[in-house]
Amino acid sequence: MIISISCWILGLMFVVLGILAEKSKKPAGIYSNIKAPGKEEIIDLKAYNKAVGRLIMGYGILQVMVGVLLIKTGERSAGLVMTFSFFFGGIVMMIIYETAIGNKYIKRKSGRHN
Repeated sequence: MIISISCWILGLMFVVLGILAEKSKKPAGIYSNIKAPGKEEIIDLKAYNKAVGRLIMGYGILQVMVGVLLIKTGERSAGLVMTFSFFFGGIVMMIIYETAIGNKYIKRKSGRHN
């Protein structure tokens, strides 16, 4: 039960972060160790922040659903389910950001942004 509630709380935090990113006047980023691209690098700031916000909210909703799944399974498979949802979900989130959002909204000089 504790693990499920933790997933819900973490998922709801991501949903709130996604809403804040979507409404931000500055470019939103998803990486903790890399600065978000500057305003001058973004083609359409409003659409970029909306895409990033929805990506983060989607990740949060996935975590809430994992919490529900863990309640249904009695948390017997908590370690495995959390590994797939958090670790692999994070990797999928980065891939979507770099390929779909980054390529569409960020002006890139050499194929990557700093």
